[in-house]
Amino acid sequence: MRTIRFYSDSGVVAPTTRSPACYRLYDFDALLRLELLRTLRELGVDLPTVRRVLDRELSVAEVAAAHADALDVEIRVLQLRRSVLRAVARGGSWSATRSSGPGCAGRPGSRPPGARSASRTRWARN
Repeated sequence: MRTIRFYSDSGVVAPTTRSPACYRLYDFDALLRLELLRTLRELGVDLPTVRRVLDRELSVAEVAAAHADALDVEIRVLQLRRSVLRAVARGGSWSATRSSGPGCAGRPGSRPPGARSASRTRWARN
């Protein structure tokens, strides 16, 4: 109930009319807008974008494509994190999973082979 009131007060979905007791009443079109709004929000679409869809500035297909692309990027990042964590959990050293050593000389923060910082040493099992 609070959520519907919030959307109504923010002008995203306006009530069709009010009852004699001042309850907000919605017609079928407003209920469809609320249903679309709820679905888009559950899929992670932010409220300004939902508003643009409801105002027909953007299509649902455009928003779905953009969010699917963003999820693809997020999935790749999560897969990389999982790989690093599994490598460390299998007993690999933290320094072995980082880009340091030969071929990285001259990069800011690079160290000669065998040199470790205090924070990286605690991950190493050697």
